[in-house]
Order: sequence, then structure tokens, then C-alpha cells
Amino acid sequence: MRLLAPILLVAAVPVLGLMALRHDRETNEHRLGKVASEIAGRNVEVHCPGTVKKFVDISPHAGSVYFDGYGRPADYTELNDPTCSTLDDFAEGETDRSDALRVARALHVLAHESIHLSGIRDEAQADCFGFQKTAFVAEELGASPNEARRYAELTVIARTQSAPSEYRSPECHDGGALDLNPDSSVWP
Repeated sequence: MRLLAPILLVAAVPVLGLMALRHDRETNEHRLGKVASEIAGRNVEVHCPGTVKKFVDISPHAGSVYFDGYGRPADYTELNDPTCSTLDDFAEGETDRSDALRVARALHVLAHESIHLSGIRDEAQADCFGFQKTAFVAEELGASPNEARRYAELTVIARTQSAPSEYRSPECHDGGALDLNPDSSVWP
């Protein structure tokens, strides 16, 4: 009988650890879902991978939104673990902000996928609108306005050089057809 208590304790520790990880993931998903809903203009969710999926996910995509046969987006986006983890660390103030490119990319991924959730399927349009919403995402997750603007500017520079052609539009610039705020000279 004496041996039973230590065995139960050893068995309970991993279970409690997994429960804590799940709670952290759900807290992050809820926080990110609020930001995505604001951009999408409707209630949507953000799904981050659980413990098992982190190890089996081989997708090259940082995020995805599924559209049905009628062109309607799902009510959620799925983000990969590096994106979710970076956004969680950023919101919790635990990010090494010297790795600004990684942070900017994660902020832009959430903005880009949120644009898809609003119903825009075109990748170039979603990417351009995502540029313009990256600062909003950064501020919602705790950045100062100046810091948020720097992340948005960094995203534009990095994506302009690395994005595949279907993610680029010649109309994605200040005053261009994809400028969400054409009366302002602030870009993105």
C-alpha cells in the first residue's frame, strides 16, 4: 500500500503538465482569436497545434484558412507551432525582440490569415492587406505604436524580397489600389 502513493504521484505529474500546456495553448488561441475576429469583422477562432500535432506537422505553411466550394472561409485559421509560440511569447513579453524578423513574420501571418477569414481568397490581396494590419496585431498583443510600426515596416521589406509571385501585387503600395487607407500617407 505504501508504494501506491508514489506511483500515483509519478503518474499524475505528466498529466498535470499536459493540462497546463493545454490551458496555455487555449489562452493563446483565445487571445489570438480576438485579434483575428477584429480584423475579419466576425467571430472566428485561431487553432494552434497541440502537443502531439507539434511533432507530426510537416506542412510548410505558417498558417492556413480553408474555403468551401462556394468560396466561403471557415470560421477558424490553423497556425503552425513556430507562429503560435512566437505570438504567445510576444504577447507574454517573453520574446527576444532582437529576433525582430521572426516576430514580424508571425505578426504578419496572423494578420494575413485573418484577412482570409474576412472572405478574401486572393493571396496577393490578403498579403497586402495583412501588411497594413500587422501593426494593429502587434499593438493588440502589447507592442507600443512605434514598435508596432517598425514590425509592419520590417514585414513589408522582408516579404517583398521573399514572397512567391502569387503573394505580390503591383498595387500594394501607398496610394495603390490595395491601400486600405488611401487618404493617409502612412504605409503600411
